[in-house]
Formats: sequence, structure tokens, C-alpha cells
Amino acid sequence: MLAALAGTLTLAAYAADAPAGTAQHVNLNNPQDPYHQQMTGLMEELKNAKTPEQRKEIQGRMEQARKDYRAAHPVKEPTAAEKAANQQKLEEMLKKDPYRWQMYQLQQSMRSAKTPQERQTLQAQLKDLQAKHAAEAEAKLTPAQKAAAQARKEKNAQMQAEMKPLEDQMRAAKTPEAKKAVRAQMQEIFKKYR
Repeated sequence: MLAALAGTLTLAAYAADAPAGTAQHVNLNNPQDPYHQQMTGLMEELKNAKTPEQRKEIQGRMEQARKDYRAAHPVKEPTAAEKAANQQKLEEMLKKDPYRWQMYQLQQSMRSAKTPQERQTLQAQLKDLQAKHAAEAEAKLTPAQKAAAQARKEKNAQMQAEMKPLEDQMRAAKTPEAKKAVRAQMQEIFKKYR
């Protein structure tokens, strides 16, 4: 059990050591990678360790290997040019959808707003835009799609009404057995409505 847990923690730590999207990213399943080989060997040693002292010593070596790996493979921060290129790609993608582009511009304006009045004005514009978009999307629906959406909405409302007392019971539950019983009732409601 301890060895399995240690192996899981080590793999998680290994994944954290090799951030995705960097040149240093390492495939966890690559047996040729030296770090992978080292950590796999240490995990095997940890599984076979007989005494707590041996396990502690191996865990210390694993931690040192992780520190060495992090030092040799620092996370690469994007340059200003890379940030600008990423921003430009994002904006080009957003401009293809007028609604998303307007939402993005309003959100950017809200971030740079200085006063609460400005934020409130922009928040109102954002809500208006969302309402307009929702109305346009609903207008495009066929009568069958509208009926299906209404049925889903009613079904979800019924489910929420049944779940509300159980959520209150879950918050009030003190023992694991009580929580387990409430959880079972919640799962039954989910099955009923799904």
C-alpha cells in the first residue's frame, strides 16, 4: 500500500517537474528518458525496501532527483514577442465570431475600468449583449428544438427541487454513514432524471 502510494506521488511529482508546452516537456511513457529511468528504478527500490529507514533514504534520493531535474529544466517564460503573437492569434480567432469578439472587448474594457460606475456601465452592456445573443439563438430554434429545450429546463428544475433538501441534509450530516446515505439518495435522483 505504501509503495503504491509512493509510486503514485512520484509520478505526479514527475509530471509536475516536466511542464507541458515547454521544450523540456518529457513524455512519462518514454523509457529512454534518463529521468524516467532513474525514477522508475527508485520506485522499484522503494517497493522492495524492507525497513522504514531504507524507504526514507530512497524517498530522499527521489526528492533530490526531482530537485536536480527542476534545476536543470526551469520553466521557460514566454518572451514578449511570443506573448504578442499569442494575443494576436487569440484576437484573430475571436474576430471570426462577432458575438465573442464583442464579449472579449467588453471584458477587456471591464478589466481596465477605473471606477465602479464604469464597471457597472460595462456590466450592463455585457448583460444586454448576452441577452441579445440568447434571443437570437432561441429565434433560430425549430419548434421541436424549443419544446425539447423547455422539457430539459423543466426536468432540471424538478431535479433541483428534489435535490435541494438532500443538499441541506448533506451539509448537516455529521457522520460518514449519514453522508453516504444522503449521497446514495442523490445518485438515485440523478439516475431518475438522466
